[in-house]
Amino acid sequence: MSAFKTLFTEMVNANGDSSKLNKDLQKQMLKVFVKETQPYFLVSDSYFYVPAYFTKSAIEEFEKKFPNVKVNDLNEKVILISNWSLELKKVNSTAVFTSYAGLEVRLIVHSFKPQVGEPIHPTRWPTNLYRDNEFKNTIQALRHRAVVDSLSKAAVSDDKSGVVVGKSDDWNFKEGNTAVVALGGAKKAAAAVASGAAKVKGGAGAKRGAKAAAKAAPVKKATTTKTVEKVLKFTPGKKAADKGKKSATAKKTASPAGKKSAAGTTDQMTMQSLKKFLKHHKDTKKPVSGGKRSAPKKGGK
Repeated sequence: MSAFKTLFTEMVNANGDSSKLNKDLQKQMLKVFVKETQPYFLVSDSYFYVPAYFTKSAIEEFEKKFPNVKVNDLNEKVILISNWSLELKKVNSTAVFTSYAGLEVRLIVHSFKPQVGEPIHPTRWPTNLYRDNEFKNTIQALRHRAVVDSLSKAAVSDDKSGVVVGKSDDWNFKEGNTAVVALGGAKKAAAAVASGAAKVKGGAGAKRGAKAAAKAAPVKKATTTKTVEKVLKFTPGKKAADKGKKSATAKKTASPAGKKSAAGTTDQMTMQSLKKFLKHHKDTKKPVSGGKRSAPKKGGK
């Protein structure tokens, strides 16, 4: 039988009231195997693992009594928890993997010591207690009791629909508030969340890039200014503008139909194309497609 499963189940059934727990169990010391110390300090009873939360006094006492042993060096070692307590805590289960349905049972460590000369290994590979179906059913039962109790105390509205007005999310259990110390990666993550400050990555390289961009901006502006000055310098004056106007307007020549054609360049191309076109049809003696009917020859119809 798992010690953690027994203790945690009783804590949930007691609605978070530790005074209702078995007094003999509370006096027992817990000899546990440290599954890992980072990013979370997880301890196992050879069946399941749960996170251990240390008080500040527990860490200070440990460092004072065992100055040559670091807490993070207890990975895969055995520790003896001589003073502990349990608490229920509302958490975000999407962020806390050692929880279920927004609830976590916390093992608070008030005093502990390492068992250096006692190597031990779990008889089986421990699993997350909050993935155990029976323990999850225990939490769901607590949730159901809380909802029923909350609705029984709620007031029924005055309208005929009989809608119940109340808070269905009221867990209605005793929540603990013992201050704990975060260890390892959890400590850094907690500090980052508490500060709420966003850090910009890039380091020295980003700073150098910013300085280079700042220096490049004036050069680009100066180059653009010089280019504009050159354009203004070589812009044609009034005489050149007048000359341009005269050259833009081509001489008009008479077309075979007696009409004026467009610009000179276009007119020259049109005349050449027209001569070739007429010569081709004259040689082949074919009527011009889409054109006007030619005048009949003398003596013809």
